[in-house]
This record gives sequence, structure tokens and C-alpha cells, in this order.
Amino acid sequence: MLNNYKLLSGYKIVCFMLVLAFLAGCTDPVMKPAFIIAEKPEDIRPIQGKWVRPVLYDNKIDFGRLSIKKKKRKFIDMLLPSILMVKHNLAVERARIGNIIWKMENGEPVSGEDKVFYDAKMDEFKADGPEDLYNRMATHPTSIVLAQAAIESGWGSSRFFNEANNIFGVWSYNPDEDRIMASQSRGDQAIFLRKYPDLRGSIRDYFLTLSRANAYGNYRQQRLKVKDPYQLTYFLKNYSELRYTYVSRLNMVMKKNKLTQYDSLQLDPSYYNTQNRIIL
Repeated sequence: MLNNYKLLSGYKIVCFMLVLAFLAGCTDPVMKPAFIIAEKPEDIRPIQGKWVRPVLYDNKIDFGRLSIKKKKRKFIDMLLPSILMVKHNLAVERARIGNIIWKMENGEPVSGEDKVFYDAKMDEFKADGPEDLYNRMATHPTSIVLAQAAIESGWGSSRFFNEANNIFGVWSYNPDEDRIMASQSRGDQAIFLRKYPDLRGSIRDYFLTLSRANAYGNYRQQRLKVKDPYQLTYFLKNYSELRYTYVSRLNMVMKKNKLTQYDSLQLDPSYYNTQNRIIL
């Protein structure tokens, strides 16, 4: 039996799913965004208040042309909706997995559709079992995501961000996937980076990397317990060859830009109608 603090009871999961469905205005709580082509800074709508409009931007802006202050502000405003959408969808998937696991543990029937979903997530997250899968599907504070995005993309100024929607500098080792070549190489070996259709793809891949790679096993354990982002970053030392210097940079970026203020923000459910479409 899974530990209670790690796995919601079946009743709580059902209630949680119903609440999410109610907020989304449908039986399928996975959110679908509105799309905006951001060709100039004014196209990026400022984040105001607790609720964030679910907008997915098609990035056409050269952030390098903006002042440092404006670049940071617009970078955060652009990324926040996508980060929250990815976290929301992962939370919905995790809640469904929790419900399936509860049924399995208690001898309740599991539908064929749920079995297929469960097996797919086991493979996607490279999990060793039910409890491991549920734990791997957890996420972490938005402030950490923003800080890493800022460092890895130079606040949206990197070529990989502008040309490939690659926020975190994720490398590509598969010649069959969409990718771009880096200007630098490692010895005689060319370096490629993944190209994503939109910002959400890069953010979800980032969460999957932290959820699957063996290097972040300790981090996955700690994020289930540690709530303070400044303490949690300590366990991300394996993300960079700089190790603890990288951790210090993360904390500095979070503190200097007051990124923890975004940890309590949520997607605004009022933009959804009964068909789970954005009300523009």
C-alpha cells in the first residue's frame, strides 16, 4: 500500500478531479490555450493579479533589443501562462494516475482506457512501479522554472529560444527529430538542440527531464518534502557542470527578481466554456 502522504485516497482524488472539471467547465479538465502571435512587446499581455489567462504565444520578438528591465518583464509575462498550463496538465494526469493506482491497490476494476493510459505514463516517465510513477509526475515551484529559464536562455535572448522555442538549452541526440545545430561543437562532434513547436513543448520536456534522469533522483525525492524554493534548488546541482555555483546563481536570480511571488499564481478558469474552449 502506498504511503498516505504520497498518494491521495480514492475519495479525495475523485473530488479533486470533479473540482478540476468544474473549473474547466467540462468533463475533461485539460486546458486548451488561446494563441497569440507576439511580434512586438506590446503583444505580450502583462500578468496582473492572482489569475493568469491561458495564452500561448508564438514568439516573434527579439528580446535582445529590449532594455534589461523590459526584457525581464516581458519574458516572465510570456512564459508564465505556458508554465502554468504545463503544470496544470501534469497535475490532471497525476490525479488520474493516482485514481488508477488506488483502484489497483483496492481491487477495483480498471477500464481498458485507463490501463492504456497507465502503461503509457509508466513508459513516458520511465517509472519502476506505481508509487515511483506517482512521485515522478510531481512538479515544483514556478519560481524555480522561471529562474532556470532565465539563466539557460539569457532572459529570452538566446538563438535557441528565438529559433527553436528551446528555453532550457536541451540537446538533441536523435537525427530524426526536429532540431537545430549549435554554432559551437564539442571537439569534432557537432552539437544539436531540440526544436519545439511552441513554448509548452520545451517546458514539458524540461519537467520530463527532471522526472526521468537518474541524476535528479535525489531532487525528485526532495521536491515531495521541501517547500522552500531556495532550499530545493540545492538539489539541482547536477543540472549544470557548475554545480553549486549554478545553485547560487539560481537563488540569486530568484531573489533579485522576486520570482517567488509567482508561485501562488494560477490559471484563470473563467476563460473556459462548456466545450473547454477559451472565451476570448
